[in-house]
Amino acid sequence: MPEPARCASPFTQQDTERALARSTAPPVAPEPCLLALEVTADGGRTRVAIRGDLDLDTGRHIEPGLHAALGHSAHGLDLHLDAVRFCDCAGLSTLLRLRSRAQQLNKTVTIRTSNSAINQLLELTGTRALFVTPGKR
Repeated sequence: MPEPARCASPFTQQDTERALARSTAPPVAPEPCLLALEVTADGGRTRVAIRGDLDLDTGRHIEPGLHAALGHSAHGLDLHLDAVRFCDCAGLSTLLRLRSRAQQLNKTVTIRTSNSAINQLLELTGTRALFVTPGKR
């Protein structure tokens, strides 16, 4: 029978200061997490290319733009995710909320291009079929 996970106590400011004092490596500034949307009208559909990291923080910032693009499209959005460097469950949730909104508007959201990280996330979560044009599964 599996044993329950042990909870570690959170680090305190003193713990952090002690660890930094023992470290011989110079501090490294975190890499900025940037995300860009490129929205292009393409007939009755709208093409949306997303570049960067799609996670909790960035998803909250781009979600209004994605919903606006969906609202302005006649039939829905075609997502191009091949330049997304990182996508976690929160990023996937952003896409699923977008799809849900599209259904309410009688529109679709399809993923036209993606990379291996996106493909793996979609396969592991069983959500790939939700972003495929009907009849092309």
